[in-house]
Amino acid sequence: MSQASPGAARCRVCAAALAPESDRCPQCGADQRAEACPHCSAVAGASAHPELRFQCDACGGPRVPLADDRIQRSGREAPLLHKARAAAAARSVWRAVGVAASALLGFELFLFAVLLLVLGASVGLFAAGLLTMAPVAAFSLWALRRAKSRSREIAPALDAAWVSVASDVARQAEGPLTAGGLASSLRIAEPQAEELLALLEVNDVVRGAVSPAGEFGYAPKLRVGAARGEDRGEAGVESVARALAAEEETFAAEPLTQRTAHVDPAKR
Repeated sequence: MSQASPGAARCRVCAAALAPESDRCPQCGADQRAEACPHCSAVAGASAHPELRFQCDACGGPRVPLADDRIQRSGREAPLLHKARAAAAARSVWRAVGVAASALLGFELFLFAVLLLVLGASVGLFAAGLLTMAPVAAFSLWALRRAKSRSREIAPALDAAWVSVASDVARQAEGPLTAGGLASSLRIAEPQAEELLALLEVNDVVRGAVSPAGEFGYAPKLRVGAARGEDRGEAGVESVARALAAEEETFAAEPLTQRTAHVDPAKR
């Protein structure tokens, strides 16, 4: 194996030599752009997830990774990510409860069938079966509906968290921010970045601008550090969250894209 030059970048976990601009170690697979997780506080990377979009490599909680370490997070995305994780955890609990109740109902049906064969049909047997099976069936359906309800809370919370971080990137951009620049900063594809920029513009976080080179992009309406800018930014994020939640209910579609799942394909 060839020796790396003394100044070559090395993996933060196994110290293996890394290729320039490499995101992951080819030897151990560790993410090299690690940040402190808002859930477990571990300095760990984030991997793509089909539902959570990105999850912490340490605890599995939802994350919004930033590839540009010059961007200072406002931290507004943290409670939204906590909400998404809590909803996912509650959904798992209710699903487990619903499955357990369904299994109990299945056992009761089997026992009722056995008693029906042994004792024969009677009003008392059917009444006892109804009194024992109906509550279990109702509880099973209720638990599964609770799980579905908590599941619907995940996407809007994640949407708002991503919009919050996109707002941080936009406000700290040195020039007009393009979809390519936002995609690079958030480790997403350009179509998803274009959707985020459109939502930020609709909610008065950014405005269209043309750079001195003649390229169209987006510039923040209020700069980071302005006293009223922070309040406006938070209001913008909350407005986007409400808009995204309404869109989720209106379209009843799968939350934002496939691999990183940031934009609903039906809305492109």
